[in-house]
Amino acid sequence: MFVRYRRVVSIAVAIALALAWSLQMASGQAQGAGRLQTVAGKPAASFAGLTPVDYLEIRQLVSRYAYAVDTGADNGNVYASLFAPDGAFADRTGRETKGRDGLAALARRNTRGPQSAFHFIVNHVIEPTSEGAIGKEYLLQLRMGDGDRPNDVFGGGHYDDIYVKTADGWRFKRRQFIPSEGGPGPRGEAGSQTGTRPAER
Repeated sequence: MFVRYRRVVSIAVAIALALAWSLQMASGQAQGAGRLQTVAGKPAASFAGLTPVDYLEIRQLVSRYAYAVDTGADNGNVYASLFAPDGAFADRTGRETKGRDGLAALARRNTRGPQSAFHFIVNHVIEPTSEGAIGKEYLLQLRMGDGDRPNDVFGGGHYDDIYVKTADGWRFKRRQFIPSEGGPGPRGEAGSQTGTRPAER
């Protein structure tokens, strides 16, 4: 019984330390953003709208995006719920998809299944703005667990984001995918009618 109690306490302490570290990192990023804007000749006070909790919630929004788009959860509605009511996703050509129904359909279009791992989003940078926040991340597209296909590197690029705080929390006001340019795509990958390769969301 005593051993079990010690394990529970150890786990609780580890979780508390991890949360404290996350809050400290988010706070440091917020303070750093203010200092950078001051150096750029703009008063830090005008960029003080984001709290450490805001940074954490925006990071959670971006993390949930990868799961929602890969699984097409709840018939695509989980993906659609990550956007503001007037939010939009823009593909590589700048063509926008808006509205809950349209965004849900976009998520369903190339659903890869509950066991698939495809979108790996890294190097997230968040900057406060007068209307909310903007951000960008690198995207690695690794095709893993996709039926009988062998695991491989499919592509990549980055996202340009605009975030807005709604009654339901932080949401995407706009997200655009910018592909990395390189050689020809994998054999057998046909482009869609919109001129984008499948699953570039």
